[in-house]
Amino acid sequence: MKLNLENFNEDGLYKVVMMVLPMVKEKLEGEIESIKEHGLPFKEDALRDIGECIPFESTIIREALLIQSPLQLFEKSIKKLKDQLEIIQFELNDLKELQRLELFREGVNVKQLQTEKERQQQTHEILQLTERFEQLREELKQTKALNKSEKKKLQSKIHSELALIEPKLLSELKETLDLIDRTLQLKELPSSDIDRSIIKDLILQRQLRALKDIANHALVVEQSAIAPLTMGIIHYKRYREIQEAMTTFIRDEAKHSATFRRYLVEKLEAKEYISAKLIKGANRYMWLARFMPATGMFLAVIVEIIGAAYLEFFANEKYMPEKLFCSICTTISTQDEKRHIDLCVAMYNELFRKTGNWERIRNKMALKKIMKSVYGDKDENHHLIQAFRAFGVESDVLYNHIIGQLSTKLARIGLYIKPQEILEMMLGDKAKQIKFDT
Repeated sequence: MKLNLENFNEDGLYKVVMMVLPMVKEKLEGEIESIKEHGLPFKEDALRDIGECIPFESTIIREALLIQSPLQLFEKSIKKLKDQLEIIQFELNDLKELQRLELFREGVNVKQLQTEKERQQQTHEILQLTERFEQLREELKQTKALNKSEKKKLQSKIHSELALIEPKLLSELKETLDLIDRTLQLKELPSSDIDRSIIKDLILQRQLRALKDIANHALVVEQSAIAPLTMGIIHYKRYREIQEAMTTFIRDEAKHSATFRRYLVEKLEAKEYISAKLIKGANRYMWLARFMPATGMFLAVIVEIIGAAYLEFFANEKYMPEKLFCSICTTISTQDEKRHIDLCVAMYNELFRKTGNWERIRNKMALKKIMKSVYGDKDENHHLIQAFRAFGVESDVLYNHIIGQLSTKLARIGLYIKPQEILEMMLGDKAKQIKFDT
C-alpha cells in the first residue's frame, strides 16, 4: 500500500488525499476533545486508535502502550474465561436444540435420533457441558473479585504516568490537525517534503485501518454463510447428496473464515470483531429456515451472491492495492464462491421453485427485509463506507457491483428485480443519491 501511494501521480494522490483527510480530521478532533475531557484512555485499542492519527515516526503512543501494558495481564485472564463461557453456551444451546428436535450429531452430519445409546450419549454430553459452564462461571466470578483491588491500584499508577505524557501527545495531535486544516483550506498538496511525507503517513495509517475493517467484514461475510448451510444439513437430512454437498460447503466457509482471521491477526495484528447483531441474526435464521424452508433457502442464495460479489470486488487491484488480501479474495471468489452459488440455485430450483405469484411476493419481501437490515444503516459515516473511501473508492462503485450481481443472479431462481429497486430496498430515499451504472 505504501508503494501504491508513492506511485500515484499528482492528480491521483490529490484525489485520495482530499477524500481521506476529512475523515482523519474528524477523528483527530474527536480524540483531542476526548483527551481534554477524560485524559488518556486505559484501553490498548483506544491508545492504538489515537496512534492512527499521527505520523509513523512519532514514539509517544509507543510510550503510552508500554505504560499501559501491565493492565493487559489482568484483562487477559478474564477475557479468556469469558470466551470459554461463550463457546460452551453456544455448544450447549445447539445440543439442547438437537435434543428437542430428536436429532443426533455424528461428526459434521446430523441424523434422526434412533437408538437409546445415542439418546444417553446426548444427555451425557449436555450434562457435562452444563457442569463445565457452571464451573467456569464461578471461576470468572472469583477471578474478577481477586483482581478488583489489585487492578484499581494499577490503574491509579498508570493514570499518573499517562498524565505526564499527555501534554506532549496533545501537542502532536494539534500540530497534525493544523497541517490537515491548511491542506484542506488551500485545496492543494503541501510543497514541503516533510509535510507531504506526514500527509502520506496519515493516508497510509487510515488505509491500514480501512484494510482491517474490510478484512473483518470479509470474515463476517464468510461466517454469515454458515448458519443457512447448517440449517440446510438439518432440514435436508433425507436428501443424502444435498447433505453431503452442504457439509463440504460448510468446510469451505470455515476454511475461508480461518483464512481471513489469520490474515487479520498475523498480518495486520488486529482483532476480529463479529457483532452480536450477526450472531442474533444467525439464530433467527435457524428458526426461520426450520419453519419456512423455502424462504431459508432463498436467503442462502442471497447470502452467497452478496458474499461472492464482495470478494470479487476486492479481488480487483484497481480497488485493493494490498496484494496479499487481493490474492486471498481472488482465490476464494474464483475457486469456491461460484460453485457455492450454483449449488444454492440448483437446490432452490429443484426443491422450492413454483413459479407462482405467491413465491415472487414472498421472496421479494424477504429480499427487502434482508437488504434493509444488512445495508440500511450504512450511510457515509459508517465505518465500512469510510473504509472504501480511504482507498479512493466511492460507496456507489461498490453498490453498483454488488447490486448488479444480485439483480442478475436472482433471475436464475425466477426473481428479476431492477438494480435501482434493490438500492431503494437497501437505502430508502438515500438511494436517489446513487446513480446506478447500467
